[in-house]
Amino acid sequence: MVKFPNVNDIAWGKIREVRVSTGPGKDAYSFEFNLNGRKQKMTIAIDGSTTAYTLSTEDGNPLLHGIQKGREFKVIDFSSKPSVKGASSLKKLGRIRRK
Repeated sequence: MVKFPNVNDIAWGKIREVRVSTGPGKDAYSFEFNLNGRKQKMTIAIDGSTTAYTLSTEDGNPLLHGIQKGREFKVIDFSSKPSVKGASSLKKLGRIRRK
């Protein structure tokens, strides 16, 4: 199971480069940096009232993606296998009628 690094686990003093980009909105910014001692990088994107965190491998494959809006925080774990429970809940939606 992959987890976001704790704020105290990031070697802030050893970050040598932060890549900054702007988004489509005038208040949208993205900060990307490599995590020292791990073969991962972290991206923090800020867009108005929403903050997104992405932990990915060095080549850019996402491991975790989290979105924070107010007190709500949602996480997508790309490293875990899809659960069978999710597939069974899709069956409960019913069949699509064909014409």
